[in-house]
Amino acid sequence: MKPKQIEAQMTRVLSDAIAELRDPRVPLIVTVERVSVTSDYSIARAYVSTIGDIGALLDALVNARGHLQREVARAMNLRRTPMLEFFDANERRL
Repeated sequence: MKPKQIEAQMTRVLSDAIAELRDPRVPLIVTVERVSVTSDYSIARAYVSTIGDIGALLDALVNARGHLQREVARAMNLRRTPMLEFFDANERRL
């Protein structure tokens, strides 16, 4: 698979997995704006946005990282599942 295809599929998988989280810090509407994967596929950076408290959302996502990585591994046929990192999509620094 090409990197852009992996990023697009990972965006969809993460969107679905985040919507199913049962954490009070995760608002009803969370948008995964984009996912970027490093060239060696070791790290996937997910940029998320929400209307609510972005700090609490990022904390909840970091807390659920293991679960979300398992969901990505289950849904995608990759040799190695990338380590997930979460960022505020509205912050313009990388």
